[in-house]
Amino acid sequence: MANPLTEARKRQLARLNGAKPPSPRAAMALAKSQEYQDAADAPSTLRAYAGDLANFNAWCEKHGFTPMPATPEIVGAYLAAAGEGYAMPTLRRRVAAIARACGVAGQPLDTKHPAIRETLRGIGRKHGTPARRAAALTTTEIKKLCRACGDDLAGLRATGHYS
Repeated sequence: MANPLTEARKRQLARLNGAKPPSPRAAMALAKSQEYQDAADAPSTLRAYAGDLANFNAWCEKHGFTPMPATPEIVGAYLAAAGEGYAMPTLRRRVAAIARACGVAGQPLDTKHPAIRETLRGIGRKHGTPARRAAALTTTEIKKLCRACGDDLAGLRATGHYS
């Protein structure tokens, strides 16, 4: 049976591409960092990014562009083509997915470039819907909320927030 510590050490070295860290503590810190990086995005976010990237790649192929490394001008053209059919949060997520893929490939994408930023702003002005403000709570509603809070510490704290 393999020693679990030996297996862990092999995984750590694999993550470092075979380079030995200067100390065992450094190896542990690097391994922990990789764990956090692996957990940085939820599985649903990764699925959405994969779909967004597939959509961008298909659009680029259809229109004769090279998808990676993406340039701000190509991303701006992609957004302009998709602008009317998608909500602004979807378009922003697609830009984030493209930027993440570019960063992973070692070719960072400047998402603040005017070709991207101004295209998104223009889409928002022409096709976006203004944000709807929620109505403020009435005094009666606040009193109902306070009555619903318990007498324990959490309830008293919540009551303090409402009153």
